[in-house]
Amino acid sequence: MPNPHNHQPTNEFIVATAADGAQVEITLHGGHVCSWRTPDGVERLFMSPLNSWRSDSPIRGGIPVVFPQFSSEGPLPKHGFARVSPWTLLESSRQVDGSGLLRLGLRDSEETREIFPHAFALELRVKFSGQTLNTELIVTNTGDQSFDFTSALHTYLNAQIADTALYGLSGYRYRDSVDGRRIKQAEEEVLHITREVDRVYFSVDKPITVSGRKHSIIATQSGFTDAVVWNPWENGCEKMADLKLDSYQHFVCVEAAAVVHSVTLAPHASWAGYQNLECVLLD
Repeated sequence: MPNPHNHQPTNEFIVATAADGAQVEITLHGGHVCSWRTPDGVERLFMSPLNSWRSDSPIRGGIPVVFPQFSSEGPLPKHGFARVSPWTLLESSRQVDGSGLLRLGLRDSEETREIFPHAFALELRVKFSGQTLNTELIVTNTGDQSFDFTSALHTYLNAQIADTALYGLSGYRYRDSVDGRRIKQAEEEVLHITREVDRVYFSVDKPITVSGRKHSIIATQSGFTDAVVWNPWENGCEKMADLKLDSYQHFVCVEAAAVVHSVTLAPHASWAGYQNLECVLLD
């Protein structure tokens, strides 16, 4: 990933390494996973080279945490405030099995309560080793009133899009944001991305495989009911100052999400959702 320290950031970066050499880099700005390298040293997440790394800006790439609102589907700022809030490091450790563990937390504040008047605590747990990365988001209602939220782990996977195929989406209903939010049925066994794609797949309960020439990433999720597949293509990159015109050729977003039906969280209750990524090297 680019060296953020060239940009005089206000962010703090934390690097954690598993016993087998797998490595994750996070920043407390947004509770954001910025890098995931498997033991062979290969970067598996996409990070835009045009990030400003400013404390008031979201980070383009890696794994943004979307909470308490997905996209612009509600009154709050797009994708909520968690991705631009300062998180706290709760734990950075190596487990008995050699895996690395990072735990980050975010609680409500005066700033959050101005736009989302609820008491909450978020915890992001990032566990990794070998070819796997498991990211879990835990939402706790610490107040006396129930609240609703939508959420996602907005994962950007490194991919050469011309050589990439997605498997495991056939048969699901999905909402096509590129085509007027129409509800459709996924018929194709394999999804090749040859134009802008922005889909919310409903009730996803099987792995999604993102297959390239040299490796596949198998994405499994639980708690999160939906999955988002997104690539802005060139026309989308043109509209985003933090993406190069050709960035669409180098990533696909496969996001574990709770979008179609918001989660209602009772007082003092917790909800958890995770996404597990496994890299399978191809001969």
